[in-house]
This record gives sequence, C-alpha cells and structure tokens, in this order.
Amino acid sequence: MSIHVNDLDLFREDPIRGSAFLHSIVFSRLGTVDPACPPASQTDQKEPYPMTALNKIPLDGIFVSPTTPSFAELIDQLQTNDTLTSARRKDLVSGLRRVAEALHLTPAQVPADPRWLQPRLARVAPAAVRVSSKTWQNIVSNARSAMVACGIVTKRQRQADELSADWRPLWECVRASKDKSLLSPLPRFVFFLNRIGVAPTDVCNDHALLFLQALELNEISKSPRSAFKDALMGWNRAVERLPAWPRQRLMLPSEARRVMLQELEYAPGLIADIDSYLGMRMRPDLLATRQNFNPIAASSAASYRYLLLRFASHVIGAGVPVQEIAVLEDLLQPARVEAGLRRMLALNDGKTSVSISDTAGLLLTTAAHLELSQEIRSALALFKARLAMRDSGGMTIKNRYRLRVLRAPGVLGRLLRLPEDILSRPLGLHRAKALRAWEDAIAIGILLYCPLRISNLASIDLTRHLQRAGKKRVYLVFPAHEVKNKRPLEFELPAHLVTMIDTYLAARAPTLCAANNRFLFPAKFKEGPVSAPCLSARIKHRVRSEIGIEMNAHLFRHLAVMIYLDANPGGYEVARQMLGHSSVSRTISVYSGLETISATQAFAKVVDTLREGA
Repeated sequence: MSIHVNDLDLFREDPIRGSAFLHSIVFSRLGTVDPACPPASQTDQKEPYPMTALNKIPLDGIFVSPTTPSFAELIDQLQTNDTLTSARRKDLVSGLRRVAEALHLTPAQVPADPRWLQPRLARVAPAAVRVSSKTWQNIVSNARSAMVACGIVTKRQRQADELSADWRPLWECVRASKDKSLLSPLPRFVFFLNRIGVAPTDVCNDHALLFLQALELNEISKSPRSAFKDALMGWNRAVERLPAWPRQRLMLPSEARRVMLQELEYAPGLIADIDSYLGMRMRPDLLATRQNFNPIAASSAASYRYLLLRFASHVIGAGVPVQEIAVLEDLLQPARVEAGLRRMLALNDGKTSVSISDTAGLLLTTAAHLELSQEIRSALALFKARLAMRDSGGMTIKNRYRLRVLRAPGVLGRLLRLPEDILSRPLGLHRAKALRAWEDAIAIGILLYCPLRISNLASIDLTRHLQRAGKKRVYLVFPAHEVKNKRPLEFELPAHLVTMIDTYLAARAPTLCAANNRFLFPAKFKEGPVSAPCLSARIKHRVRSEIGIEMNAHLFRHLAVMIYLDANPGGYEVARQMLGHSSVSRTISVYSGLETISATQAFAKVVDTLREGA
C-alpha cells in the first residue's frame, strides 16, 4: 500500500482512521511484522515455480504503474504550458533530457516515478556525466520542477510566511541559531508538519513516519530514509539546544536484526576453547607429529573467531540451550551443526551463500584439527558439500562490468592521469583537506603501477618498504612474510611517481603528522598507518568523485591484468608475477577470457582490412 500527498488530509481530518491507515503502511514499508497479522511459518511457504518463459519479462519497471507518464510525455506537456516563461520551459525540458541522458536512456524510457528514479539517480556521480556537483544539483532540481509543473510531485514550501503562528517563531529560533546541524535537516520536516496541521507540541513518532512516506513519494535523487533519519536527529538536537523547542524527543524505528550474541551471553568455556584453538592455529607446534597444518595470520584468526561465534549464535537461536555449548566440541556435534545451518539458510531464503559455505567448511576443518571422530567429520563433510558455492573460476559479473566501463573512450586515460591532476592542484587555504587528496592520489598512483593488496598498500613503511637505490630510483619491496600468499613482491616506481611522493612528504608535516612519521599513509588520530578499510574507502570515494566510476582498491589488480593482456594476449606468466600468485594456473582460472575483447577487436580489424581490399 502507498500513500499520496492528498491522503495526508485523512490524518488531519480523522486522527483515528488516519492512525490506522498510517500503521498499515508503516509495517509494510519498514519490512516489520504487524502483531495483528503474523506471517505464515516457514513450513507453510511453497516452493516457487521454476523460471521458464518468465525469465524474459523485463523487470526494470515492473512496479511502475502503467499509467505513469514518461519524461517524453512531460516534455510534451511542458511545451504547451502557458504559465511558464520560454526560458523556464527550456530549463525544465533540459533537466528532463539531461537526467535521462545520465541514466543512459531516452526520455521515453524514463518513467516519471520518484520511487523508480531515486535509487538510480543516487548512483549517478556528477563526474560520470562530466559536470560539477553544483551543476548536477541544478539539473536534478530542474527535472523535479518539471515534475512539479506536471503534477507528479509537490512543490517544496520554504517561505517563513507560509508557516502558522505556532511554527513561525520556532523556525525563527532555528534561523537565529545559525546552527548548520539544525538548518540543514529541519526545514522540510518543519514545513511538512505545518502543512498537515500538526501543532509543535503534538508532534510524535507517527508524524515522523508519515514524513518518511511523503519523502518516498516526492524525493527523486536523495535517499528518503537518510533524509528521514537526519530530520529526526535534527529535531532531537533542537530539543537539546533550543529552550523554546518542544520537549518531546522522536525515536528512530529499529532496523536491526540481531543475530550475534554478546560475548557475555555465551558459556565462558566456549569463548576460552575457541581462543585456545585459534592460538594453536596461529602458533602450531612445528615438531608435533599429529599437527599437519600451517600457521595462520592474526587477521585470519579474527575472521575464524567471528564465524565460529556467529554460528554458535545461530545454534542457540535454533533452540539449543546456551549451557549445552560449553566447549567447541559441543558446537561441532552434527545435530547442532545441522540446526545452526538450517537457521542460516532460513534467514537467507533457503539459499546457500559465501558466508554459509565458508562456515560449513570452517566447521569441518576445525573438527579435523580437534581430531573428532570419523563419524562426526563425515557428517560435517556432507554439510559442506551440500552448501558449497560453485566457483565459476573467474571474475564476478560485477567486476567484469566495472572493467568494461574503463574501456569507454577517455575513461581509462582520465584514471591514469588522475594522480598527477590532483597533485597539480595548489594546497590553498584548506591545507589538510588538500593534503589528504594528495595522499589519495599517491595511493592511486601506486596501485596503477604496483597492483598491491590494500593491506600492503596501507602499511607502507618509508624506511622498510621504500628502498632507494640512487637518485630517483626507488623500489617498493615487501618480504614474503608480509604478503598474504607468502610470496615476496618488488616493484620499481616510475620517476614521476617518486617525484609526487617526495613532494607530498615535504609538505605533509606538521599538518597531517609529525615530521618523523615513518608511514607513507599515516593514521589520523593515532600512531601507526591508516587502516586498510579506511584507505580503501577513501580510494573508492576519490575515484567516484573525480571520474564518476565505481573502482575499489582490489579492482586495480584486475585492471593491471586487463591492461597487460590487452597488449600481450596470453601473457599469463607475467601477470602471475605481477600479482604475486603462487601458480600460473590460479592466474589463468581468474583472468581467462579477459583478453577476449582485445582479441575480437584484432579479428575485426582483419575482417575490415579484407573487406576494404575486396
């Protein structure tokens, strides 16, 4: 069920019926269960019909009403709209056309439906359409104004004289505070409450949820739920900071689906046993005749600990009493393993996943290390086989798509030039921000020439990893014990990248760190290097904001192989050495077929040559 702006009058005219109507849509919107109407049990649900001809049905606009006009129809309406000036009409039409162009569609293919538009426009980076953030905001604003002019969405009210006598003095208090954390999120919420006739002292959580419904119907580019959360947080800040503001606080609806127990909720012996087992995995007795496994890194041990504790939470959630899982061996009993895995499957729509498959594999490995009975290991091996994810042996579809985007004219060139473009910008008044941009540029520059894993990139030590061998000759060296697969890595950095690094190092102290900081990428608020996840997120954000493409740190490794194989089809041995893979078969299994595009292009050139000579 959906709610339209006109339906908001129902809440004002009849609070009882309006409240019932509101609750019915809130439960469906938030994905929670209405206590008055519990769902059917898992056993009552039937298996879906096998997909046959249904696969051919286009699903992109399946939830858009057939009566929804397209952008092309809106353009036709605007052309005959006599209430608009010629210049304004031109701006609105241009907004519709440019939004359609950014979505790689024609105006006739774009439905004027806010819920269809919002997630798609939220994914558009201004840099991807070669405009500034401000210009993109103007384009989207014009498109929305066109939808207002055609009656699709409502006009935003922002004039203080439109507020009632109850709301106007409160809004003046907000404006007088000049507090950006209030001025930014509150206007739409305040004007919405004023429009539906709610007095400041009567505002409650139900009105906030009604605001979320209105946002979902009228927002076309920003996240409605984010705007909703910001508005509630702004309201609560006003309660704390403005004496004249109403005293009632608003609560965000909980979206959490709690699975993982707190550590204090497990049996103490289980935690100790898991930690003891993982300690043995990290530091095995090399002379013990019954231990036949290699030591694991601390990061792997942390991942295994999380998987085991989370699985224990699922077993307990399936009905096994906490006290019955006192040690790790208790957790690995086949009946309990089956109960936990069934619960994980039920929460994943009955389908296996990478997480479920990894958990089943870890349980079997752990049972083998603890030398449990062959009967137990056979049962766990069966679970692992049934839940295993079938490895296609290559890159994911998503990564192949992202690499394909880099083949578009000019995109790869912009990425290759990006580090130097950023370093050419003056530091200006906002020195710290500019230096962080330089730092991101150097990280991207290193990845373009040295396809490292993000953990190695983030940990670069100026004294250990950057080794200078003469003027402008610098090598990036990682010993085997610091690399994931225990293979040493060594790259010579190009001269222009060395110059960039030296320029950055000379300018960063004391703004970002002390002059004697030995890490290329120092952490912000603590000693040591930046964390790998933080640097990875910064690289992804920088590439998206500068070029408009989705490019995570790991994708640079795939890009390096693509570039090399394009120039040298079949050159997997060089690619293997470049990535530090232990075997060429591993490299081939991941990147097989990556050079298909360049091979087919070469073949097309041969055909063109023959055709022109015929």
